Amino acid sequence: MENGVTDRLWDKDIQEFIEACKHEKLGDITLGYTGMDGGRKILNVTATYRSARGPLLIGYRWAENRQLGWLPEVFVGTRTAPASHEARAHVRLAWQSGMWRERRDLISALLAVTQVFFRAQMVRTGLDQEHAKRFTATELTAERAQELTLQTLNDLAFLYSAH
Repeated sequence: MENGVTDRLWDKDIQEFIEACKHEKLGDITLGYTGMDGGRKILNVTATYRSARGPLLIGYRWAENRQLGWLPEVFVGTRTAPASHEARAHVRLAWQSGMWRERRDLISALLAVTQVFFRAQMVRTGLDQEHAKRFTATELTAERAQELTLQTLNDLAFLYSAH
């Protein structure tokens, strides 16, 4: 993390992102980009869910649909479902992934991953703008600013999520 960014640690958006990363069942939260048409990049979130059977990858990502374009989805292992802000939308995913007994914890973790995504989006916008302002004199490219933002988000997620 850069020195100027550490001054922003007390911003409301960053505090909300940190709180979202602290979910008790999530560990090793990692953020990355998916490239879209036109050079746009969208964030993805992957985390390790600590189940009774052992660690399991869960997350929030964007997938391309030929008819509808890019759509958000949540995943548990290899199973996917459309992303939602409602718990009942993830019940089926818990059933399909064989996690019925842990459905409440799994659904809570999926909702937490969704929150991490949205909080990261809010922080990302501010950080991208800050990096662009700071480095205009050195002609920092937009791609480099996005890399710095992603590194900052991953640093925060590493520091505040369980390992």
